[in-house]
Amino acid sequence: MTAAAGQSSSALGLSRRAGPLPRRGLALAGAAGALSAACAVGLLATSGWLLARASQRPPVFDLAVAIGAVQAFALGRGITRYLQRLAVHDLSLATLARLRLWLYDTVEPLVPDGVAAGPAASAGPHTTAPGATGSLLAGFVADTEEVTEALARGTNAAIDLGASIVLGAAVAWLLAPAAGAALLAGAAGVIALPDLAARLGRSAARRSAGIRADLADAVVETVRSAPELLAFGRRDLVQERLDLVRRRAHSAARRQALSTGIARALATWTAGAGLIGVVLAGLAAHRADRLSGVMLTVLVLVSLAALEPGAALPAALAGRVSGNAAASRLGELAGLEPPAREPGADASPPPGSVGALLDRVEVVARGGWNGAVILHDLSLTVPPGRRVALTGPSGSGKSTTLHVLLHFLEASSGTASIGGVDVRRMTRAGMARYVAWLAEETHLFATTLADNLRLARPEATDAECAAALERVGLGDWHRSLTGGLGTVLGGGGRAVSAGERQRLGMARAVLSGAGLLLLDEPTAHLDPWSSSQVLTELLGAAGSRTVLVVSHEPDLGGHVDEVVTLDRGRVAARRPGTAAVPRAPGRFDPGAFPV
Repeated sequence: MTAAAGQSSSALGLSRRAGPLPRRGLALAGAAGALSAACAVGLLATSGWLLARASQRPPVFDLAVAIGAVQAFALGRGITRYLQRLAVHDLSLATLARLRLWLYDTVEPLVPDGVAAGPAASAGPHTTAPGATGSLLAGFVADTEEVTEALARGTNAAIDLGASIVLGAAVAWLLAPAAGAALLAGAAGVIALPDLAARLGRSAARRSAGIRADLADAVVETVRSAPELLAFGRRDLVQERLDLVRRRAHSAARRQALSTGIARALATWTAGAGLIGVVLAGLAAHRADRLSGVMLTVLVLVSLAALEPGAALPAALAGRVSGNAAASRLGELAGLEPPAREPGADASPPPGSVGALLDRVEVVARGGWNGAVILHDLSLTVPPGRRVALTGPSGSGKSTTLHVLLHFLEASSGTASIGGVDVRRMTRAGMARYVAWLAEETHLFATTLADNLRLARPEATDAECAAALERVGLGDWHRSLTGGLGTVLGGGGRAVSAGERQRLGMARAVLSGAGLLLLDEPTAHLDPWSSSQVLTELLGAAGSRTVLVVSHEPDLGGHVDEVVTLDRGRVAARRPGTAAVPRAPGRFDPGAFPV
């Protein structure tokens, strides 16, 4: 683990890295907890005194103050405990928000090429792991919540137990010093022995985080492979893996439960031993006429109130172990080096058409690929207004070339530039004004059609959105929607075919106003007939823009000006295309979608 990850090996350490804990919230929680403990100690002390004194049948007016005190302490106990829980809850939510923002800031520079293997993987960036999706899901959702829950439980337990012991020991010491010492000894055992037992479940807690990721991976893989498994009648393969994960989860949970049970037993026995010590010391003081019978009752009940919060300590310790394991996983993620660094200031290309250039670019993979060269001495020019296609077998470096231009990856040597400006001098926001990327599979958010399109340009009008849909061949489709641009797509909304999905992605690119379009296998998930038709429409919608397209289409040369073939990261061949798709000046009006 890196040094950065090591600093985040605990839940508290990770939370502090996300930002300082709110002092006001901590102070409010501590003050409310101290008052709650004082009310608890006072309630049992006055109740004990009242019961013992009432047994002596004094005048009722002698008990009036104690009766009023019992009522006040009971009411105060409920109010202050509520305020304490409210303050800790607010503190937890604030911590969770800061932690997730910190994680976003940590992960954003890693996407999409620096975190492919997930936080639990040791292979490092530029690897492809089948469980990456599940691991990240477990890391970002479950682990952040685990850390926050551990902090909340730990804060409540520390406040309750700390304040109760301090107040109870102070009262016991005033009544009988030996009893105060016995109470402190019992409290030390209540803290130390359960903590020792909780450490036994540390390895199980660490395994639980990985098991959550494995379970998420199994679910994702099952959903994706369900048609093939049903077609071949091999549901047993999924069942075997799920059973294996279930057995591992059961084993880890049983070990954690065992350690928690041992911790609870030790806490109970130690608290009982401390209480016995207090009783013996109190009886000795009573026999020596240093302590009355009434005050002996008060001493025992005060000690009981001081040790009672120790019952919640084992659960908090078990949560701390799980929280530290989750923090360790997140710390590993934070320790990954981003594949590309964003500059502090943005450098923009000069006005006019935008082209792309790669000059003797070399990309060396890190981590699990053992320094393999993905791109080797690659030089490529895409002049403004021209179209260039990249072809080649899988693994030849086509998508990596696009990622270098998008500055998702840092070239090991050589330069990549857009509009004559080195991409290393362009920020993400600055690059988005000049470059539009159509990924292999366009992601649609579960929101309206208009919102999906305005991802590229939030200020776009409805007319501009409709014009972009018309340009990519979705005009009739858009007009057939009963809700128009307000139609909800994605989960819970209208289903979208693979061809419509890619056309919508191209509509985003057109709407963005970017002068350079990077198309990464835009027809990879379409059948051959649809693939040719969609590719023709996509390139036709590009108009006079500069286009660099990655595709396996055999007749791609009819759509572009040049076809460049890659093989093992090198340029294997170049041939001119025939550019069959017309690009009349009137087909694309740059003024309609300004850069």
